[in-house]
Amino acid sequence: MAISLSKIAQMLPGVLKATGTAIDLNGLFLTDSAYAPVGAVPSFSSADEVKAYFGSASIEYTAAVLYFAAFTGKTQMPGKLYFSRFNTAAVAAFLRSGSHAATTLAQLKLLSGTLTLTVDGTEETSAAINLSGATSFDNAAELIETGIGSSVEVTWDSVLKKFIITSATTGVDSTITFADEGTLATGLKLTEATGAVISQGAAPAVVDDIFTAILAKEQDWVTFSTTFAVTKDQANAFALWTNSQNHRFAYVPWDASGTAIVAGSSNALVYDIINTYAYNDTCPVYGYPNHAANAMGFVAALNFTQANGRCSLNGRQVSGLLPMISNDTDYEAAKANGYNFYGNYASNAVETNQWAPGSITGDYAWLDAWAGQVWVNAQLQAALVALFQQASNLPYAAAGKARIESCMKPTIEQFRAWGGMTAGTDLDQSQIDQINAIAGVDVTDSLMAEGYYVYIGPFTAAMRAARTKPTVYFWYTDGGIIQGITVNSVEVQ
Repeated sequence: MAISLSKIAQMLPGVLKATGTAIDLNGLFLTDSAYAPVGAVPSFSSADEVKAYFGSASIEYTAAVLYFAAFTGKTQMPGKLYFSRFNTAAVAAFLRSGSHAATTLAQLKLLSGTLTLTVDGTEETSAAINLSGATSFDNAAELIETGIGSSVEVTWDSVLKKFIITSATTGVDSTITFADEGTLATGLKLTEATGAVISQGAAPAVVDDIFTAILAKEQDWVTFSTTFAVTKDQANAFALWTNSQNHRFAYVPWDASGTAIVAGSSNALVYDIINTYAYNDTCPVYGYPNHAANAMGFVAALNFTQANGRCSLNGRQVSGLLPMISNDTDYEAAKANGYNFYGNYASNAVETNQWAPGSITGDYAWLDAWAGQVWVNAQLQAALVALFQQASNLPYAAAGKARIESCMKPTIEQFRAWGGMTAGTDLDQSQIDQINAIAGVDVTDSLMAEGYYVYIGPFTAAMRAARTKPTVYFWYTDGGIIQGITVNSVEVQ
């Protein structure tokens, strides 16, 4: 047998995986619905999935319809909608069965046996339960509760077609487990394997704690709102948390009160957020949960793979959303108070409904600009992480700078094609001075010509020795979006 050629040249097959999409601009609703388990962050890919979970009459479902509708002319559907429980009072632990939508009363009456589960830290084994005499599913719930005892309350949910076993206590000491495997537990679908869900008790939710728990489970979302009306203190707390997140998240509070359309009213829900605290990244909406959901759906439907796909919330239309503003006075008041709104416009024979103005509080000013920076920063981060994970030399030298720039370029070019940056944008002298002071040379001609400039600071001996992070700036010029126009129509005689 001949000597293997691998002694001279050995081939080691491998794949450089694409970094893919680092983030999806999904939305999250905080809900006070008892159907949402505490500590869980269930995701849904359609309004129908939300309907199956929360019921067709739920706020969650009607909001989901407008979230996934996004806007007329979208080229990408919102990917997911997340929900998480936000309990304003202490709540009890519960065990909710799998669905009995296909179970008949005759089938239910065939079940008998005992149930074993742990409630509030104590193992409970029921007395013998025989459902042969059950006259209804509600009556079956009564028989199950009698069998387990006073440590629980058992109800039948006729909307979800599920049994719910709830601890008699509330707060952090209120706990429950799935039922142990057995004939009755399986028949009633009270085991994890049969689709049951558990939710532990909890003290009243604290904003920082609830988001810490949510982010520990799911981070693929960027906007959030509530299905329930909030007080000014609650809105301020949500906005404060958002303000501390380095522009990564946006809070979309909804407000249907009359104070939102009283110009300058200090009683408006977001007055302090905007005027007292000047918090960043809050996108106030005049309306109801459906309106907040649709604004969140707009963000989730932005298509960063589409050339010139950037658009503003301003001017977007959607079927089925109730216009909240229909006169000039309310238009000016809502806009002055910082609210976005879906309005009804008419002149001559033209009548239309659309969003305005598409704003967000703070540095980025506009919702589309804010969404763009979330996307480009997440993509650049993923590209740089991939660069470091490659087993190759990245020196503190010109070659290292070139490789850093090279790994950033595909994301930058995609962002430019989408419309996130615009060549030929004029800069004011203050902006020019600040950029040149950092770069040490005049880079503004290149910045304005290309729409962006990547600056990597000098490498020093101390940096090489300690292997510290180099200073990198990515400047890009946002050309904005024209949102209105005034035409001087002059007849020349």
